[in-house]
This record gives sequence, structure tokens and C-alpha cells, in this order.
Amino acid sequence: MAASMVVCDTAVCFGAVVAAYYMRLHTPTSVLAPLGHPLELYLRAAPVVALLWLAGFLHRDLYSIRRFQSPLAEFQALFGAVSAATIYVAACSFLSHTDYSRAMLIFFWIAGLVLATAERGVFAMHRRRALIRGENDSRAAIVGCGELATIVADRISRYQTLGYELAGFVSVNGAPDDVGGYPVLGGFDDLPRIVQEHDIDEVLVARADLDVDRLMAMVSTCRDLPVQFNLIAGPLHMLVGSAEFTDFADLQVLPLERRHFPWWQAGIKRLLDIVVGLLALVASWPVWLIAAVVIRRETGASAVFRQTRVGLHGEPFVMLKFRTMRPSADPYAPAPTDEDDERVTPFGRWLRKYSLDELPQLLNILRGEMSLVGPRPEMPFLVERYTPSSAARTCRSRRTSSTTSSTSITAHCCWTW
Repeated sequence: MAASMVVCDTAVCFGAVVAAYYMRLHTPTSVLAPLGHPLELYLRAAPVVALLWLAGFLHRDLYSIRRFQSPLAEFQALFGAVSAATIYVAACSFLSHTDYSRAMLIFFWIAGLVLATAERGVFAMHRRRALIRGENDSRAAIVGCGELATIVADRISRYQTLGYELAGFVSVNGAPDDVGGYPVLGGFDDLPRIVQEHDIDEVLVARADLDVDRLMAMVSTCRDLPVQFNLIAGPLHMLVGSAEFTDFADLQVLPLERRHFPWWQAGIKRLLDIVVGLLALVASWPVWLIAAVVIRRETGASAVFRQTRVGLHGEPFVMLKFRTMRPSADPYAPAPTDEDDERVTPFGRWLRKYSLDELPQLLNILRGEMSLVGPRPEMPFLVERYTPSSAARTCRSRRTSSTTSSTSITAHCCWTW
């Protein structure tokens, strides 16, 4: 369906360009001066506009099928995507130094929003009808065998548009052989086996007293399986700050973890890391030359400091930084917090002030050990202390930071590298 959406979104973008042109062309001269540009001028720019349009939609994650997203949430996402695409077009128009009508941008935004809303409405109707016919159903297992779990099972049987085929229940502390006519597939600790043996697509957690660490450890254990966890009731406090609630037949649902990026999204991210990393490396070469000379003279040691960190999927790697402390300092001691810390050299203090000591990490990025966007890689002895829930909170607190890595914390997080 995602491929169909891309094709239709591209057609909508071209339609918005044409519609905006005729809206501008027929605007009364008492409001705007007559348009002196031919339609061909805008059609020649349309392929670039379409790419920017798709970038805006991709940025708002509009090519992921959300089972529980409400029409209002869908419109909000569309509004953001169309607005972002219009801003991208405005920026490219300015940089191209081509004489385009500025009013066209406003008409393009209006036409694009109307057409995109209609298009996505048709997709929603098509998906709803397909689910009613039993097509594209997801096999689900419910964690818990209590009252809430039976309510969820009842909603699944009554609301066909949810698109679920219930395989059975998963007990947490032991349960009968069946609940409400559905089998109990096994215990909570057997969930990875249950997912594989019964082809489970989604796990619906309906157990309010389930331990936080136990739940997040299971999410981490199943991270390589094609299964989505959705929390219908449980320890909400650990992730409320970083997640969006959605609706499940009048019950609140909290998706615990996104699935891994499709190969093409991972490829785009990697390409972005390489291109931006190379540009930054070329732009920063004067700092490299100065640092190599000054640090060597100041410390008598190598200008590049090496330290083992833990990266994606728990893989250790050697992280690079410019040396800012004296060679006698413990490489794994707590980072300096005092500006007058005697371990820090004068030039190192200047590098730290402007975060220039992290420039060598561009080499880690180019080697694929780190990423431009992601949580900070921690030292091995710190990672060993993480529990699943503390890792989730750490990931949440760092989502808005400017760090440049992808660490093993992502195994426990609500989002992936």
C-alpha cells in the first residue's frame, strides 16, 4: 500500500501545482496583478516540487500504516506534511533565483491540503472495507487473562474494522487452558516462541500490574521478530512523555516500539550520514590541522583520544575525540564539570567550549559505527547497569539532544536507529 500512496501523492502534488496555477490565473486583478508566467514554467519545476512533497510526507511518517490513528490525527499529520513541503518549495524557489509567483505558494498549499485530504480519505475507506471483508488481518495475541483482556477480546470480535484475528491469550502468572473460548498459548516468558509458532503480528498488553522491567525486557527480546507491541493497560509512567496515545475501540492504546526502518529508509539515513559527514569533514580540515599541532605540543601525546563505547545492538567500537585532558588522566573517569578542572588542558578547554573535540567522530559516522542522529554511546560499564525501563527513560530524555550516535539503548527504546 505504501507504494500506491507514493504514486497517488505524486499525482496529487502535480494536481496541486496545476490547480494553484489556475487559481492564481483567475484571481481578480483588483486583488492581485495579472499572472505573466506560462503554465509550462511551473510544470518544469513540478518534478522537483514532487520530490520535496514526498520528503514532507516521509518526514511526518505518512507511509506507515497506523491501525488506530483517528481521522483528526491523520489530518494533523497531513497538515504538517503539506506545510513542510510548501516551506521546502519556497526555500528552493528562493535559492533558484527564478521568477515565480509568490501567491502560487499559498494557492499550492491550499490546493495540496484539500487534494491530499481527499486522497487519504479514499485510502482510509478502501482500507476499512478491506478489513471488513477480512483482508489484511493481523494475527494478535493478548497478554493477560483478566477482565481487561476479555474486554479487548470482545472488542476484537465486535469491531471488524480493527482488522485483527485473535490467536489467543498469553498468561502472566498462570491461567486456565482457555479464556472466553480462545486458547491460552503459553506464559509470558514463552512469548518469543509463541510469536513464531502462531505467526503473531501484534501483541496487545492488557495486564495493568505487569512489571515495567519485565515488559521492556520482553520488548527487547522480540526486537528482531516482526511483531508490534501495543500497551492497552499497564505501567504507562515509563514512556508517556515520548509516545502518542491512539484509540482502540474506545480504549486507549500506547504503541511501545516502532518496527525497524524499511531498507530504503535505512539506506536514506545512511546516505545522509555519509554526505553530511563528508561535507563536515572537508569544512573542518583547518581545525584538524591546528588541533594536531597544538595538542601534540601541549600534551606530548596523540591528538586523537580513543575510548571504547557501546553502539548499535550492543556492539563495542572505538570512539574518537580530540584529546582535551592530560595523558595521565583516567580515560574512564567522570567527565569534567568544573571549568578549572586540572585534568583539562587550556586548548582542550577551548575545544570543549565549542564542542570541537567531537569532530573526529565524523570518522566513526563514515565507518558506520555512529549516526548523525541518535542517543549518545555510553561506556561499557555504564551500559551493564541499565535495566530495560531505565534505558527507555534514557532514550526518551535524549531524543531531542544533539548527540550523534546510535547505541544499544535503542534495543529498549520506543524508536529504532
